[in-house]
Amino acid sequence: MPKRTPDRRTQEERSARTRTKILDATIDCLVELGYAGTSTPEVCRRASMSRGALLHHFPTKAELVIHAVVHLANLRGEEIASERGEEVSSDDPLAVIFDVLWEAFSDRLFHAALELWVAARCDQELMRALVPVERRMGQGITQLWSSEELEASLSPVQRARVDDLVMLTLHMLRGMALQRILKRDDAARSRLFDVWKGIARREVDTLREQNRIT
Repeated sequence: MPKRTPDRRTQEERSARTRTKILDATIDCLVELGYAGTSTPEVCRRASMSRGALLHHFPTKAELVIHAVVHLANLRGEEIASERGEEVSSDDPLAVIFDVLWEAFSDRLFHAALELWVAARCDQELMRALVPVERRMGQGITQLWSSEELEASLSPVQRARVDDLVMLTLHMLRGMALQRILKRDDAARSRLFDVWKGIARREVDTLREQNRIT
């Protein structure tokens, strides 16, 4: 494979910076203005970019918003990977996991993705593009639970039970995040999440105990 020349490398770096500026501006629009308010002229204004430059990288709005959420998800994935390192070294990895999940459903990524979920209900092009992205994002979050500390020596039935706890936690957090749109006070949600954490912890401890007995 031929080596890239310095000029080509510089051009690719400029292109990558341009794409990043466009995607960052798109996320800002999605979070602040919603999907309906996210337009190519507004993104161009925020990114200080010509419409031609934007269309060169992202010919359609669906491509633009999907790539923006993937961009933000990748950044969030890097953060989760770092936080997973904290889980491995923690005396209480389950607490670290719950903290990461709570944050994941409270930040810009969730609110940007939420705008696309709602819009995709009536937009088949957006729906087709969004489903695989959501699947990858969900897999990234559920990997937090696949640590050896949590699943070591569990039977297939017990692992399935842990998977159920994962899905219940994710569904609950999505519902809580949606409720937060109407009521900003997190005190009640935080209290209820603490209740759920206690239930999940007891369930995991029971599975471990069953495994030790058998």
